[in-house]
Amino acid sequence: MCLEFFDEDESLRLLHCNVPRTRKMIRGKLQRQKTEIPCNPMRAVEDMETFVVVAREGSFAAAARRLGVSTSVVADAIARLERRLDVRLTLRTTRRQTLTDAGREYAAEATGILERVGALEERIRDSAGDPRGDLRVTAPTPVGRRWVAPFVAAFARRYPDIRVTLTLDDSFADIVGEGFDVAIRGGPAVDSGFMGRRLFEMRRVVVASPAYLAECRAPERLEDLARHRCLVFNNGRHFHADWRFGRGAGARSVRVEGALATNNSELPVVWALAGLGLAQKSLWEVAEPLARGALVTVLNDFEPEPATFFAIHPVSRSQSRKIGLFVEELARFLAPNLV
Repeated sequence: MCLEFFDEDESLRLLHCNVPRTRKMIRGKLQRQKTEIPCNPMRAVEDMETFVVVAREGSFAAAARRLGVSTSVVADAIARLERRLDVRLTLRTTRRQTLTDAGREYAAEATGILERVGALEERIRDSAGDPRGDLRVTAPTPVGRRWVAPFVAAFARRYPDIRVTLTLDDSFADIVGEGFDVAIRGGPAVDSGFMGRRLFEMRRVVVASPAYLAECRAPERLEDLARHRCLVFNNGRHFHADWRFGRGAGARSVRVEGALATNNSELPVVWALAGLGLAQKSLWEVAEPLARGALVTVLNDFEPEPATFFAIHPVSRSQSRKIGLFVEELARFLAPNLV
């Protein structure tokens, strides 16, 4: 006796079986699978949620870890969804699932639907009493450590029913894709699809150690940067960066090169203190070494464009009470504490 099954074109195919009773049992199970799904709207929503996580994470295994379930549970959910829609949403390989055109369309629409459902449920909960629920926040490491983390501590004491996860990361997270409610970001503008609250503007400077300037003459013009070792903060994959100087229409961008690059925004200060080159940083990040003479400013006649920080969140979450409270109270907290 031998049983063998494989999944192809969203169906289980019986290759051969010598026991009529077992064959009948399997056929009955397949028939129940085909008929039960359309009658279960809650299961349909669960499958939609699972597919969105698969699309975001890139594989069944990663989605299973995110959801806290087994890989087989995720695979079953996607199979049910594809049978119900009668279309293939993913192309499966050994380690990764890529989306078909239909899968990408479904993922985009489903993400919006689930966001709206979540926002609706949150508004209803909020209207019934004190704000509660989970809040996921991301911020750059130095800003998060200095200002956002102390604010979160005070916010948690004031609103004990709101659970906050604070992720400190110097890269630009995919806010929607990674499930963040609020992101603290520096930049000249807020992307469409998001709402932003301007939090503060911070002066920036170019600094170097006295030892480096004793070895390499201090730059006097922006063109002089071409002959200097510049300490690059980017994604760590190349050794150049665009440093901006001035404001508004008069702003100028200068491409700088260096032999050291990092995706950690704090390391250029460490390297500048070691005499390895020039760094462009917010003034507060280098205030202490400037005060004790370990660093000095250069190009003082060409001040860099200030760093402006916003608290941003998806437009679909604009009516969330807990997000509104967090952003408004963060802005009030920062006003007297930006020193």
